[in-house]
Amino acid sequence: MSTQSNQLRCLDILQDIKKGATDPQSLLPNQRKLIVPFLVAEGQSTAEIAHLLKVSDRTIERDKKAIREENAISQDPELASIIAGRLVDEAQICIQRIRKFERDNNCPPAAKIEGEKGCFHIVNSLAERLQSMGYLPIAAKKLEADLTHHMENTLSLDEIESEVQRLQNIKTSLPVKKTKKVESKTVKQKEKNNE
Repeated sequence: MSTQSNQLRCLDILQDIKKGATDPQSLLPNQRKLIVPFLVAEGQSTAEIAHLLKVSDRTIERDKKAIREENAISQDPELASIIAGRLVDEAQICIQRIRKFERDNNCPPAAKIEGEKGCFHIVNSLAERLQSMGYLPIAAKKLEADLTHHMENTLSLDEIESEVQRLQNIKTSLPVKKTKKVESKTVKQKEKNNE
């Protein structure tokens, strides 16, 4: 059965429920779950839907959650490209409609001016959206800052020399193999950085 025929069937069932011709408790769970989105689209609350379908609020919340999970979109780079293409198409169609209206002989000059503003707004919004999606470059902004660093407890030269001596004592107490490995890694890193 196609999606469209499913939708028509759901609408028929929903009409019958509202007329009282169908008992909502006779619905199978999958039928109820197909009807819930139509009721949500009508603006009905969970409590109203539960009352109409003669089930608990929790049942409707479970149905809504299942519907959200079924309709979840996973991250897909192709989807972003499709959406970007759709945005461009829709923007072009909107601009064409505005321009068609502007060509009408009965179109007042003020409406033509507003139409041109609308076309500019559409193109501008499209460019911003494509930039936010990474399809158009964003102009680099110059960032200027004044960086000041304050150290409250600075070490004196004697304290620094004492710390160096402490580290050297630790180094001499380590086994020779470990210190050679550390020294060779340090030398290799320095050579790599100098290249």
